[in-house]
Amino acid sequence: MQKFIQITDCHLFASEEGKLLGMDTQASLNAVMDKIHAEQNQFDFYLCTGDLSQDGSVESYQYLKDLLAQDKKEQFWIPGNHDYRTNMLQVVSEQTEMLPVIKKGNWQLILLDSQVPGSVFGNLAQSQLDLLEDALKADSTSHTLITMHHHPKPMGCKWLDTQQIRNSQALLDIIAKYDNVRVVLWGHVHQDSDNMVNGVRFVSTPSTCVQFTPESSDFDVDREGPGYRWVELNDDGTINTGVSRVEGIDFEIDYTIKGY
Repeated sequence: MQKFIQITDCHLFASEEGKLLGMDTQASLNAVMDKIHAEQNQFDFYLCTGDLSQDGSVESYQYLKDLLAQDKKEQFWIPGNHDYRTNMLQVVSEQTEMLPVIKKGNWQLILLDSQVPGSVFGNLAQSQLDLLEDALKADSTSHTLITMHHHPKPMGCKWLDTQQIRNSQALLDIIAKYDNVRVVLWGHVHQDSDNMVNGVRFVSTPSTCVQFTPESSDFDVDREGPGYRWVELNDDGTINTGVSRVEGIDFEIDYTIKGY
């Protein structure tokens, strides 16, 4: 078995004073890390699924890398729509933290880049679809987890679903061709979901900062606390997973802001 911790949508800034919708994103991430250390004694690596920075600064990426490195675990990153790849690559490497395919025991993890520079919505370039299909063809025996930043299926939030992967059907068509895909995992939506569709588990994860209200028609900030997801990859291709949130801390959030 392999176990990892998913960290997503940290929206960090270069400055400690940086805030998203009134929330101190560095403080909320630190609170989530304290929660992880209190609850998770044994795990193998961190998976960081985009919007790790809000301002795309080198300093914000360095803060996150150094924070996670204190646990002496591997960390793997993918970019989100707010991230700036050029600065990200000053801190992490495509040969280590940003590998597109990772082998872990009986599993392979395929990390896709759904970023469209300058846009909020997601899309998978043909090169990413090719990467996915090539990896699935090359290893037909390993159980497979596919991850990206944007959601490949509607969340039931009218405003948020305009931002999902535009060509998600192409992704789903590839997944349907291979019987070893077990999990599709993403960030971006700042909320928890977990659904089984045609034998594949589709899972989203809360942000380490502000949360978005599920099934909202317009932009709306939820009052749930920041959180993380833990995932156990079992040798038989099943997973165990859950979300844990920070409780008992009052974060200053400006609920009147109608966008991010």
